[in-house]
Amino acid sequence: MTELQTHTEQIIMLAWSRILGLDDDGLQTAQPGIRVDAPDDAANAVTLVQLFGRTVLFGPSEVLAAAREVPDEELALETRLLQVCRSVSAGARAVGEAHLLFCEEPPQVEGSDTVSISFNAEHVHQLTTQSPADDVARSGLEQARWTAAVVREDTAQTVAAAGVEVWHQVLGHLGVLTDPQHRGLGLGRFAAAVAAEEAFTDGLIPQWRAAAESPGSLRMAIDLGFARSGHQTTVALR
Repeated sequence: MTELQTHTEQIIMLAWSRILGLDDDGLQTAQPGIRVDAPDDAANAVTLVQLFGRTVLFGPSEVLAAAREVPDEELALETRLLQVCRSVSAGARAVGEAHLLFCEEPPQVEGSDTVSISFNAEHVHQLTTQSPADDVARSGLEQARWTAAVVREDTAQTVAAAGVEVWHQVLGHLGVLTDPQHRGLGLGRFAAAVAAEEAFTDGLIPQWRAAAESPGSLRMAIDLGFARSGHQTTVALR
């Protein structure tokens, strides 16, 4: 399995410490097996992050207190975290579980005679308007500050797209979307490889979040050289 260098892990933990409202060394100094609470009473979501053996629970103090006696392996389950959150907020709803992956080597980008890469935002818009809304939301393309589309040479149809969203000037969070009628052809992988290369060019560490219910996303990330580094479970409170 792909391994990350210690220095890369430290940079990732710095970024996630900031994301979770901890001190910059919050994750690095956390002891494996001892969960760190990151209280934020203004938070409208609760998230459990497990990264490089460290565990952090972020959310309102009331929810953190309700979860205090619940083991990490239980809280990592969407159903159990939702149960804890609903004991405090009846309107809580599950957002999902996801694998967190990172890479430190740019994936190989191979050329193609049948498709080309377009940086025209209209091509990405074409794809997002013709794709299922849930897929578009999960891809994060609408929040990405950089996007690229894979366009068929013969029909000018956008068949896949990928984007990079910058997190705390350190991580390049990748999102990928493939047209439902063109899945399984490697087009999403092609778009993702281009996006990962862009992240590296900007000095960012590419990050991939693969939803637990999407094994294809996890396989694609691993195929591109991403290393499985953690897990995230999130519940929205309102």
